[in-house]
Amino acid sequence: MAETTNIGEIAAKISKEIFEHFRWTTHPKRDDNFACTNTAHVSEKGVEKNTHPGDVVFHYEDPYLQRRIYLHTDLKSYADDSINPKRVKQALKSLCMAIECANQSKEWRNKYSVNPSDAHEVRGLLFVHNYTKGYAQSFNDAIRGVNLHTLPVAPGTQLHYLGPQDIQRLYSIGNDIIRLSHTKDLPNDYTFYYPDLMLCRRHGDVWEQPATIEALTGPYLIIKHKQTENVGPGYVIYYNRPKATAEGLQYFLDSLSRYQMLESGEHIRIRCTNVAALDDIKTSLEIAKQRYAKDWGFDPARIVILEQIGIDAVTSVTDTYNPGTTGWRE
Repeated sequence: MAETTNIGEIAAKISKEIFEHFRWTTHPKRDDNFACTNTAHVSEKGVEKNTHPGDVVFHYEDPYLQRRIYLHTDLKSYADDSINPKRVKQALKSLCMAIECANQSKEWRNKYSVNPSDAHEVRGLLFVHNYTKGYAQSFNDAIRGVNLHTLPVAPGTQLHYLGPQDIQRLYSIGNDIIRLSHTKDLPNDYTFYYPDLMLCRRHGDVWEQPATIEALTGPYLIIKHKQTENVGPGYVIYYNRPKATAEGLQYFLDSLSRYQMLESGEHIRIRCTNVAALDDIKTSLEIAKQRYAKDWGFDPARIVILEQIGIDAVTSVTDTYNPGTTGWRE
């Protein structure tokens, strides 16, 4: 029983360490249940539910939606062989029911300090950590084994998930942010960048913006920063794709241009989160730069900007938590 408690604490510790770098706020109330108000909600054995669990609730302001997003989060820490479609389906089903009640529950709003008159949205987040660190499959394989159409997702609600590879990547990015800040290559007042899109415009101050769950699971994550002792103002882009063709990176450069990021004097540093693919991506990026410059008629100013775009690898960092060490208390 004690080891099970220690295993559960691992996911809580890692989630806190990860999301503080992405400007998420963690509500201080943790590991608390709230009453179920829907008689249709039953357990796997068909027993009517009395309560729903709540491991932790994160929140942030979405710069596009102009509302606060609350992520009612189910923290799981599994061994390798426990990450399978059956366990994942059970966790998602339970989370679906919890979110349906949370959206209607005055008790839930009181517990997590939600003002119902403020624009907000309650979503679910399944956070699956692999504490034995031997899970080599893609978590999407487990997701694909679940018939998502059979889940009791209430109309208008959303669920997100982060698997072991996502958590490893975000943990490494968080540590990379710490390292860049320590070496004065990234200031403490960085922000996550959201350009105005064709059908959606960003709201609010450009600074102090959080990373949305969509940004964290997207192909690249963009940080905008002011000048530091070592680097002028510009951007750090965490490139999350496992590989990239020259054509794909040419489109990526065109996107940066449309986002008004290819401006003179603005530094652009690409940080590749897939270390194994770095050499191939470097080669493809150089080809993409040449093709992009050709499309612009080899404009000298544009060529200078392209030449200054650097790419490097993020050092992959794995957490050192295990049930034994987590059992020690101060």
